[in-house]
Amino acid sequence: MLAMVRLAIAGLFIATVSGHVLAQAKRWAAIDPDAHATSPVVWSTTREKAHDAAVAACRRVSKSCAEAPASTDDLDDVFALMCCTRPARACAASPGAGREEARAAVQATLTSSGFSRCTLKRYISARTGEHL
Repeated sequence: MLAMVRLAIAGLFIATVSGHVLAQAKRWAAIDPDAHATSPVVWSTTREKAHDAAVAACRRVSKSCAEAPASTDDLDDVFALMCCTRPARACAASPGAGREEARAAVQATLTSSGFSRCTLKRYISARTGEHL
């Protein structure tokens, strides 16, 4: 009888620990920007899987995907999507803790690569994928 009680307690402990570990599994959000700002945010358990899923999701809705996804493991972040027209059309996305941080990050990425005449297309929630 004592062995059965110990076994039951051990099983309960393992189930509790397993549930706790699963609840804390990291979740990555990613988006591969396109020229029309139509690509969706996707989520996965690793950065690499999220990047692959973001590229695939963009290709389903657009022919102008950047194939350079932005990602974050902080689902409270916001993605800023920006497109530039000089010297050629280019779009990028960056995450940030808020709108201004995300906008500054994506603008820095594009301008440091030589792009100008940039326009912010939208902000998107990393948690929900909703346009803000």
